[in-house]
Amino acid sequence: MRKKDTFHILALDGGGTRGIYTAQLLAKIEQAFGTRIKTCFDLIAGTSTGAIIAGAAASDIPMTDIVELFDTETPHIFRKRWYRIPLFLSKYPSEQLAQIIAKHIPATPLGEIATPLMITSSEIARSEVHIFRSNYGSRDAESASTSKEVCLRDAILASCAAPTFFAPKSVDNLLLADGCLWANNPSTIAATEALSVFRKEAQEIRMLSIGTGHSTNMYQQRRGWGFITGWGGAKLTSYVMTLQAQASAHTAKLLLKGNYLRINPEIDRWEIDNLTQLDNLKSLAEHDFEKHAAEIKAFIQS
Repeated sequence: MRKKDTFHILALDGGGTRGIYTAQLLAKIEQAFGTRIKTCFDLIAGTSTGAIIAGAAASDIPMTDIVELFDTETPHIFRKRWYRIPLFLSKYPSEQLAQIIAKHIPATPLGEIATPLMITSSEIARSEVHIFRSNYGSRDAESASTSKEVCLRDAILASCAAPTFFAPKSVDNLLLADGCLWANNPSTIAATEALSVFRKEAQEIRMLSIGTGHSTNMYQQRRGWGFITGWGGAKLTSYVMTLQAQASAHTAKLLLKGNYLRINPEIDRWEIDNLTQLDNLKSLAEHDFEKHAAEIKAFIQS
């Protein structure tokens, strides 16, 4: 049983197809502890692929269903256009992603979701951060939720609109892109929300943060460092996402000290649309669950 005076947070990173690692790890938690993820946490925060999983958890969807979503649907989500001029079109059509989200995620207005939920996005017209919140609202007028009527599906699509991969999503006259641009790891904003909105003390908070893999083979020394030849174009986006995730984890650990549990596996450099590593990521998640099971259980029940 969870202690009533402890505030439990689940923070889920972005990472495209690598989100299957997160879904599989959470599925193992549900199976081992005999409960849904939403019953284990007081606040769930997600970015991009983590927003899909967070929205599903808040909707009481079994994590095994989300593992199946990644297994069966990602080849359709990341199906390249039969024609494409890279300078003018996104890599993948957003319609495919929207259809699959609609197939698996309910069209629930955020204001009707009882579980406190945060989904990150980026308002690119005005260069501002944007957070979708469920019905818990905010006591702070500057961060008060204005997204009660926004459909969960639309919030997720906005959070998943990774630059160059998908077109931005228009929601309530805002032009929104992936939250990974500033909060690929939403740990810091979730901790801030607990401290400011829920009025918790740092010692009352327990946060489980799940990443989608830390590459150990991103760059090597070379002669040419042009955008394509050296920095690798899309690789640079992954690199920036990784750095933000590390910075957020470091800050959250400083804030929460021993009350922050970060699980983020070391992997090779797998792009966010890589379809060849799904089974490897599931196996890695199962291994990491066994490795951290006792620690996760103690963290959730503390």
